[in-house]
Amino acid sequence: MKLVARHDGREIALEVERSSTGYRVTLDGRVIVADLVSAGGYIQSLRLDDGRQFSLIDHRSGTMHEITLLASSIHVEIIDPLSLKRSRSEDEVSEGGVIRALMPGRIVRVLVKKGDSVSKGAGLLVLEAMKMENEIAAAADGIVTDVFVAIGDTVDRGAELIHLEPS
Repeated sequence: MKLVARHDGREIALEVERSSTGYRVTLDGRVIVADLVSAGGYIQSLRLDDGRQFSLIDHRSGTMHEITLLASSIHVEIIDPLSLKRSRSEDEVSEGGVIRALMPGRIVRVLVKKGDSVSKGAGLLVLEAMKMENEIAAAADGIVTDVFVAIGDTVDRGAELIHLEPS
């Protein structure tokens, strides 16, 4: 999955791939192989391929992450490029507040329900396309007035996913 990390005014290319038992992370051209396991709550156990192991704490609010590792904390925004494309695109929240699929895929998670209040950047659903999971985020604060899809649904490009009434 290709992502963009924003930290201190910089945008950093980030790619995360499954690699045998862990993940292969390419961060600004540098490759890191790691295993990440939930240790409960916000705590993760991070083991690098060289054998070093760390506890990592990740507090998330929408796309913003506060990551604490070795007594140092950083604030970073992690964004799915489809969300970036979507925010610049007409079909993000088109007339009437309908969020549409940018590509064909399968719905793997629905993160909201009718009546939920969401903040800009909050995840609405996860669409699997081309073997990658893409979180579709809210472009603005609003209220979910309709959810047109369910887990397991296959959607075409342009399909209506969610209706978001801006607040």
